[in-house]
Amino acid sequence: MSTTIAIEDFQNTQGTEKEERPAFQALPLQLNADLKQFYFHVYLHQIFDGDKKNTITAISPNSDFPNFGQLSIMDAPLWGYLNQTNLIARAQGVSIQSDQKTYGWHMSFNIEFEMKELKGSTLMVMGRTLELTTPREFAIVGGTGVFSLATGQIYGRRLSSPDESIWTELKILGYYTPMKKPDW
Repeated sequence: MSTTIAIEDFQNTQGTEKEERPAFQALPLQLNADLKQFYFHVYLHQIFDGDKKNTITAISPNSDFPNFGQLSIMDAPLWGYLNQTNLIARAQGVSIQSDQKTYGWHMSFNIEFEMKELKGSTLMVMGRTLELTTPREFAIVGGTGVFSLATGQIYGRRLSSPDESIWTELKILGYYTPMKKPDW
C-alpha cells in the first residue's frame, strides 16, 4: 500500500496573489479530547539550614554579580495547610540564578504527588522568579500519571516566615487529558 502526500508548490506564484497573514494569529482548535480541569491551593516550604533542610546550593561560582550562576536543588514539601498537617506533594528540581542585572532565577521542577489518590502522578513546571518578594508565575508544561498531557499556570506569592525558611503560597490551575495506559 502506498501513501501519496501532496506538497503545495510555494515557488510558483504565477496567477495567484500572496496571502497576507499577521505575524501572530490565534486560531480556534477543535479537539475530541476529554479535557479535565484541576486546581490546587498549596504551600511550598523551603528550608535552607538544619536537619530538615530541603533546599541546598549545589554550585556557587564567584562572579561580578552576586549569586550569578548559582544553582540550587530542592526537594520541598507542598502542604495543604500552613500548619503542615496535610502533605499533598513534593517540588523537586533546580533553580538557577541566570540574570546578571537582578536576582532573576530560572526554575525547573516536578511536582511529585504524595496523596493517595494521585500517588506517582507528576506535573512538570518551568518559570522565572524575580526577587523573592515579587509574585511568581510558572507554566505547567506537562504531566504524567493522572495528569497526562497537562498544561496550565501556577501563581505564587511569598509569605512572611518566623525564621530563615521560605513559605510560598501557590495556586495551581490547569487541564489534562486522561489517557489509557498501554497493557504491557
